[in-house]
Amino acid sequence: MSKNPRLFTQPVRLIVSVEQETVKRIDDLMERHQHHQHRNRAEFVRQAIERELARCKH
Repeated sequence: MSKNPRLFTQPVRLIVSVEQETVKRIDDLMERHQHHQHRNRAEFVRQAIERELARCKH
């Protein structure tokens, strides 16, 4: 899993749509300083994608 998105050699911007309630839940976690140390929605989503890819890997 990548650790620092500023060090990507070939970054690609990805735009996703999610329900407003999902964004609210992410923001609530970040405001309480739980689960996500960066307090950055984009980093939260990037890490979630990488975790799911690792989980689905055969």
